[in-house]
Amino acid sequence: MILPLKLSIMRKLSAKITTSAMILFLFTGISFAQETKTDNELKKQEKKTVKEQNQVKEQNAVKEQTKAQEQNQVNEKSTKNEPVQAKEQSQVQKQNQVKFRNSLTPEQKAILENKEMTKNEKKKAFKASLSEEQKSMLKENKEMRKQQRNEFGGNASEEQKQQMRQERENVKGENAKQSKGKQN
Repeated sequence: MILPLKLSIMRKLSAKITTSAMILFLFTGISFAQETKTDNELKKQEKKTVKEQNQVKEQNAVKEQTKAQEQNQVNEKSTKNEPVQAKEQSQVQKQNQVKFRNSLTPEQKAILENKEMTKNEKKKAFKASLSEEQKSMLKENKEMRKQQRNEFGGNASEEQKQQMRQERENVKGENAKQSKGKQN
């Protein structure tokens, strides 16, 4: 996960440096075309321009390096805690799943295993058959998953958030295709 992030940062850095250099070269070319100067003045101007270009490149490189270091520090902090938290959270989720499955009645299991009912019919029948305890278990599980998403989303970089959005869209598209295929 960190490697693609570093590659994208390096690409952005390269693009910024290239753009800065092109702009400076264009600026230099236009200024030379407008005024005719002696060789000494031109040499001085070139040295100055090169010096400015190098300063801009160095400044951009320092900025990007600082950004990369800050991002790495944030990623390191979050990744150190994430494996432990993720394991704990997945254990809790598995325990909740087992607890919920064990609370299902034979009638509820029959509804879920029924091949003749559509997905929506199963969902409606199953929801109607839930006890108050089962409903509260589902509600607690939903709230816990929402909290986990919010915690993770708060620590994610903008690029990671964009990737998560894209993955959600892809999953939605795949689910829509699958449901259309089942209906046909």
